Amino acid sequence: MLGLIFFTLSATGLAETWKARELRLKWEQAAWKFGPIRIQPLIIIRDAGYDSNIYYHPEAVSDFWLTAGPGVEAYFMLRKRLIVHLFESPQYVYFFKTERERTWNNYLNGDISLSLNRFLLTTGGALNRARERWNTEIDIRPRRNEKRGFVSLLYQRSYRVSFEVTATRIDYEYESIEYGSVNIGERLSHLETFWNGKFYYRLNPRVQFFLEGEWGRYDFRSPASLGDSRSRTFYSGFEFSPTGRVRGQIRIGYKFFDTLTEGMPDFRGAVGDTSVSWAFLRPLLLRASYRRDVNFSIWSQNPFYVGNSWSAGSSLYLFRKRVRLDYTHSQLRNDYPLGEVAGSEPRQDEYTLNSVALYIRIKKNVGLGLSGGIWSRDINVLNWDAERRFIGLNLTYEF
Repeated sequence: MLGLIFFTLSATGLAETWKARELRLKWEQAAWKFGPIRIQPLIIIRDAGYDSNIYYHPEAVSDFWLTAGPGVEAYFMLRKRLIVHLFESPQYVYFFKTERERTWNNYLNGDISLSLNRFLLTTGGALNRARERWNTEIDIRPRRNEKRGFVSLLYQRSYRVSFEVTATRIDYEYESIEYGSVNIGERLSHLETFWNGKFYYRLNPRVQFFLEGEWGRYDFRSPASLGDSRSRTFYSGFEFSPTGRVRGQIRIGYKFFDTLTEGMPDFRGAVGDTSVSWAFLRPLLLRASYRRDVNFSIWSQNPFYVGNSWSAGSSLYLFRKRVRLDYTHSQLRNDYPLGEVAGSEPRQDEYTLNSVALYIRIKKNVGLGLSGGIWSRDINVLNWDAERRFIGLNLTYEF
C-alpha cells in the first residue's frame, strides 16, 4: 500500500485543488518547523472569571471559574501530496466553590489528505470527551462522548468549477443522568449519518458560490426515545477567503425533517448557518451571524425544537491595531411544535445577550481579552426565567 502511494506521488504532476492549497498554506504558516513536520503550539484560555448564575437557574448560584489547557496543531507533508493534520487539546474546567463541576475535557481530531492533481481525497475523524452545556435547553453540563468519522472526495474540474461528496458518521453518547423527569443518556444518545454533495463555482480568487444537498439519518439507542428521523436539506450560498476584507460564509437552505415516531410532528422550513465579518473601514470590522436548524429535545413529548439565533456586532481597532474593542448583541428563540398537553400553548424560549470585550495584542494574531456581558431568558410556559452577568479573561488566536 505504501509503495502504491509513493508511486502515485511520483507519477502525478504538481497541480492541486484549492482545498489542497489551503492545507499547504497552513503547513507553511505553522510556527515550529522540523523538516516535513510543522507544529503550531497553542494555549487555550476559553474563559477565566466570574459568573453570577453558573446553572442559568431562577435561583442563581454564582462562582469563579476557569477553562484552560495546552493545545497543539501538527502537520506532516510528503512531496506536497500527502498531508496529515492532527489537533489535540486537554482542557481543565475549574470552579472555585462548585466542586462537582470540576472536570477534564479532551478534544482530539485529525485527517489525512491525498492530493492527486484535480482530486483531493480526505479521511479523518474526532474523539471528544467533554462536559459542557450542549444546547440552550439543558442547563446542566452532562458528559458527552463524540466519535466522528468522515471521508470526502473533491474534484476540481477547472479553476472555477469543482465538486465534492462527503460521507459522515457521528456517534453521540451522553452520560446517564437525570434532568427533571428525563434521563439525558436515554433520551439523547444516538447515531447520525450524513451524505453530502456540493457544487462550487469560483467567482474570483476570494469568493465562491456553492449549491449543496444533504441527506441525514438519526438513529437513537433507546426504543423509548422520540428522535428517530430522516432529513433532506438543500443549501446555497457563498464562501469567502480568510485573507479578504469579507470573511466567513453565507449558507441558507430549506429542510425536510421527518420523524419516524407515529403521531409526532415533522418540520418543513428555512434553515441557515451564516457567519460573516466585513472590514468596513480600516479600523472598523462589522460582524453578523444567523443560525436556524432542528435540535433534538428532552422536554415533554416534543421530539425536537427549532433554534433561531442571530447576532450583530463590531470590532474597533486602535493604536495601530494593538488594541481591539468588541461589542456583540445576540437574540435567540427556541420554538417547540407541541404543548405540554394536547391543545396547550407550545413552548417558546427567548434569550438576549449583550457583551463587550477589550483585547490587547500580545503576538501577531493573538490577543488577551477582558470581556463581560448580561444574559437573560424568558420562557412562556414555565416559571424558568433567569438572568446572569459574567466577566472574564480569554485568549483569542484571531486578532
